[in-house]
Amino acid sequence: MEPQPFTIFGTSHIITLVIILCLAIFFPRIYRDKSVSKKENAAKILGMSIIALELIKPFIWHYLDYPWIRLIPIHMCSLSGLFIGIFLLTKKRIFFEVAFFWGIGGGINALITPDVTLTFPDPVYLLFFIGHGLLIVNIGYACIALSNRPTFNSVKNGIFFTLAVLPIIYIINLLLGPPANYWFLGTKPTEGQSIMDFFPDPPLHIPLLIIIGAFLFLLIYAPYWVHDKFKNPNAE
Repeated sequence: MEPQPFTIFGTSHIITLVIILCLAIFFPRIYRDKSVSKKENAAKILGMSIIALELIKPFIWHYLDYPWIRLIPIHMCSLSGLFIGIFLLTKKRIFFEVAFFWGIGGGINALITPDVTLTFPDPVYLLFFIGHGLLIVNIGYACIALSNRPTFNSVKNGIFFTLAVLPIIYIINLLLGPPANYWFLGTKPTEGQSIMDFFPDPPLHIPLLIIIGAFLFLLIYAPYWVHDKFKNPNAE
């Protein structure tokens, strides 16, 4: 089966998204009513799996002829994977908060508008969706099986953490030079179709990225806010 040019919401893309969505929702539900020890064992396996994947991926990408300069695991989704893995192993709250907003915001955007040129079964396609899919599954497990959720303080923590890390990533891009383009701060995605195609040319796209990112964090939190208001209308 020869890979075909990737098309957003083509057959392979839709099937892949459905599989990831089902795994992210139904796998954690299996463990929701299990004993604490079984939940923790599954959490450790998931956490170690995604950390191992994020550390191994650069070598696989390099084998697929990607230059090392692009393969440091500091892309937002790579950091999200490491953070949610660390959370599942340590239960340090800040790692969940950052991974939740980065992973849901960045991960879902990546899944919907992936930076790939060929579809299934191209190795780049498979590695891209396995990595991002496992990220969403881990976040789903933390929320559904382990009953974690963000608060409004989580939104603020996520935004402040992002603003603190963003200039560091920008400096790393400058020091490494092209083709380093972590967080797409240097150039917009060059492979596949992306919402960033509609953004101004770099570096003018960065303020827009910050504004949209903050709005996206609030949008992701909105269902929890609505739920809390209906559950406790007198809450501040």
